[in-house]
Amino acid sequence: MTQSPDPFASFDALDSFTVTVEYARSRTTFLARVNGRQDPVVRAHKETHYGGARLYTVTAGPALTQCVGYVNEWEAWLPDRAPVGSVERKSRTDGADHWTFAQRGLGELTGEPVGAANRLRLASPTRTAFDTAQVNNILSHRLRFGSDASEGFEFARPAGIRSHYEVTVHDPRVSRLLLFSCLTQFNRFVASDPRKNLVDLASNPLKD
Repeated sequence: MTQSPDPFASFDALDSFTVTVEYARSRTTFLARVNGRQDPVVRAHKETHYGGARLYTVTAGPALTQCVGYVNEWEAWLPDRAPVGSVERKSRTDGADHWTFAQRGLGELTGEPVGAANRLRLASPTRTAFDTAQVNNILSHRLRFGSDASEGFEFARPAGIRSHYEVTVHDPRVSRLLLFSCLTQFNRFVASDPRKNLVDLASNPLKD
């Protein structure tokens, strides 16, 4: 009997990939691709506005039909709903936001802006002048998460009005599920994208 391939084997092996986001009034989808290929290898999807309370179902494997877990903007769970960890962002007006990526079995990773330009733009007092939707569209973002015990991972949102992400995993122990939770939080609360504004005008995020 031929066994179905394990979706976790390929999902947890992803160490470099890009993520695009699709918005609609009643659905939101994140799609991960590798090596510039057209077909996505991971999909995080929910049948609601991007600000709706439902969980994203994350699928991988052949035709993206196998569930590998669930995420929202703060937490991630395995298919059996066992918790993986949490992501927290504390917004600051006097410097860069404080990001914490707390994964069970790996500990707590701290997210910091990468590059002199990123650090300067997010520092006080320049943050007030530069942290606007218009500026965010023309400047890139890059965050690196790590600790003394883990090389962690990093992701970048390249400059442009449409949010998309470039992800690099440095520690194979990093949960890709929790990483997707981190991306959804950054995308919802930090990244600017005119498509979100259009969805806001056409839907009620409280109506799930």
